[in-house]
Amino acid sequence: MSAQTDDGFGPFCGALGCNDPAEVVIRHPKHGDIVVCDDCTGGYVVIGHV
Repeated sequence: MSAQTDDGFGPFCGALGCNDPAEVVIRHPKHGDIVVCDDCTGGYVVIGHV
């Protein structure tokens, strides 16, 4: 099964209050690396794709 399919099992966005599928990994200065969706990058540096 491809990681791109929406099978309802995640990974999900790690931003508070967001349940969208995760798409990228950002580097947050206080919380380290976080897996989030494209809408929740918050201007932080994207260091990888999920």
